[in-house]
Amino acid sequence: MTQTERKVILIAGASRGSGPATARQLAGEGHHVVLGARRSSKLHALVTEIRQAGGSAEWFELDVNQPEEMREFLAFAEDIHKRVDVVINNV
Repeated sequence: MTQTERKVILIAGASRGSGPATARQLAGEGHHVVLGARRSSKLHALVTEIRQAGGSAEWFELDVNQPEEMREFLAFAEDIHKRVDVVINNV
């Protein structure tokens, strides 16, 4: 996958439900995943797992019910990757 084919993908609600599996799958395909949720310990563990497998991931603690935190989440990803291609709202 070329750099232009790689997507920067935000996943809100990434610490539970289908979030972790989705993050693993997308990172395994070569995309950059930026994970957000309230459970920072779970996000940290998931990011560590993805990175150890050779993937690219960051995490950001947030409450998806707080609009300002969602804006900060988006800004966080844009600061790192200079763009966001896909947003998955897993809540």
